[in-house]
Amino acid sequence: MLRSIATSSTRRFASTNASVEKVWQVYLSGEIHSDWREVIAKGVESKQLPVICVSPNVSHEDSDDCGAIILGMEEKRTNWDKIGAGMNNIRTKNLIEESDIVVVRFGEKYRQWNAAFDAGYAAALGKS
Repeated sequence: MLRSIATSSTRRFASTNASVEKVWQVYLSGEIHSDWREVIAKGVESKQLPVICVSPNVSHEDSDDCGAIILGMEEKRTNWDKIGAGMNNIRTKNLIEESDIVVVRFGEKYRQWNAAFDAGYAAALGKS
């Protein structure tokens, strides 16, 4: 039986300041093996900035399996991976398009293909 996607994978951190009309959406892309997103979120919260931080799904297992979880199990694992990748792509593109600012962090240990694609897409859209 497939598990549900953890709600923590949504990675929405928000701090709102009622005196400011604009709430900035910041997409935090890249390296997933440290707590840098949580550090930024805590800083946003402690300063009460009008910011919502969003990010890609940082759970490898949930990211790989999201297609099968949402649409149902496929007979071949290759189809399962392809569907999951497509769904992640839709989610990522929408979050980047909706964001005012895109922050991309490249880690030292792994190749950061997704982060590079996110950076390129954000630059093509003229994001800060």
